[in-house]
Amino acid sequence: MSRFLRKKHSWPARPEHRRMATETYTAERTCENNRVLIVDDNLTSKAILEDILNQNGYETRFALEGKEGLRILAEWKPNLILLDLVMPGMDGYSVCKQAREMNISPRPSVIIISVKDDKNSIVNSLASGADDFIAKPIDKAELLARVRAQQRIGEFYRELEEDKRNLETILDITTAMSATLDPSEVLSAIVSKVAGITEAVRCSIVLIAKEDEAYVLASHEDPSVKELRIDLSKYPEIKKVISTKTPLALDDITTHPLMNTVKESITDLGGMSVLIVPIVFNDEVLGTLFLRTRRKMHGFTKKEVDFCRIVANASFHALRNARLFEKVVREKDYLREMAVKDHLTNLYNHNFFYSRLEEEFERAVRYETPLSLIMMDIDNFKQINDTFGHRVGDVVLREISATIKRGVRKTDIVARYGGEEFAVILPHTLQKGAVDEAERLREAIAASAYAGLVNHKITMSIGVASYPQKGAMNSGDLVNHADDALYKAKWGGKNQVKIAEN
Repeated sequence: MSRFLRKKHSWPARPEHRRMATETYTAERTCENNRVLIVDDNLTSKAILEDILNQNGYETRFALEGKEGLRILAEWKPNLILLDLVMPGMDGYSVCKQAREMNISPRPSVIIISVKDDKNSIVNSLASGADDFIAKPIDKAELLARVRAQQRIGEFYRELEEDKRNLETILDITTAMSATLDPSEVLSAIVSKVAGITEAVRCSIVLIAKEDEAYVLASHEDPSVKELRIDLSKYPEIKKVISTKTPLALDDITTHPLMNTVKESITDLGGMSVLIVPIVFNDEVLGTLFLRTRRKMHGFTKKEVDFCRIVANASFHALRNARLFEKVVREKDYLREMAVKDHLTNLYNHNFFYSRLEEEFERAVRYETPLSLIMMDIDNFKQINDTFGHRVGDVVLREISATIKRGVRKTDIVARYGGEEFAVILPHTLQKGAVDEAERLREAIAASAYAGLVNHKITMSIGVASYPQKGAMNSGDLVNHADDALYKAKWGGKNQVKIAEN
């Protein structure tokens, strides 16, 4: 099968490599946060600011007045605003106050730049929501130092916001785990939450079954995926995590040396980053949390790896509890089924037969629909047991049960009525239809060969009764009529179908 999971990064295991990866990411992230909006009606100040900032790697945009600046702020979402105080229309105080009322994430820093450097101007600027104040004329070194200081503060607040979001997600996941024991709901909640926080295009939980066999239990990209078998020989990155028991992140899966053995099957995954985190218990990898994302500048951060490790550790308990719940449900279903099934033939038992017949009879009376009943008895079955033994007799009972089951409709209810007696309830069936079905069953049983019997044919005597029928006032009457017809078939020569008299 084609690869269900795709990849692209690797979070280095060696500390020095991990540190280098973190530093590289920090530099890349800093570049991404270098948007500066200049709001100033003085074109000379604008030119000076743009020249200093652009030469030092900052991306800038410009507005001549406050309303235009607020519009750009809402659309472009810069990380820093350099704002003049005295402008036509809205002054800098008003612009700063409105900017602080806008729901923008991450929160932009605001530095007021003005020729008015008196104490009141500085106090009012800070009171309006500004983070810093620079007096004109602009000093290049001071401007860059203050801009970089705001970048560091902004990065600190962004990390706090990320930590808060991660903690809220972990709380959501643990709440989902405690809210239900249904395996599908628990695992779906985990992959959905993790995908949302990491912006992964695919997040899956993989259960390790054997050395080269695993199952995808849940995938946020396709909620219908459950118990999807994968061949681990095609996933060297997962096998690596199983052997090392540590997270693995791959940057550009198509070029990583680890993926050379499956390079031809992952050509469509260029630019993809992959993170695999082991789910470990008692030093054994039970499964993995598998994430795939497409990021141009960087792969998964250390913070994201740590977050996924916490989730993976919690996933073990969810998997264990879910599997335990699944086992209990299966056992309850089995016990419930055994309570209504005959152990030898796997047909419904005598008690269940009467319960269902009563339900079907009441339904037939209420909605004025026909109902038929077939009663069947194996001819000379005692002779089979006496001649060939009870073990062969049991084989015959099982094979006849299977023949009857194959010969009826899905809506019909087949039961073992007694030792060698069988019953078939036929809802919405007139007498003629029931007789036709009885004849087909009689012929099929007579034409079959049975293990352990040599030159010995098995035949059945069959009685048919239907509702509405004279004297059939309840389900018990219907059984009596069908039973009377069965005995007429017995005394009439056996191997035949008789109809209850109206």
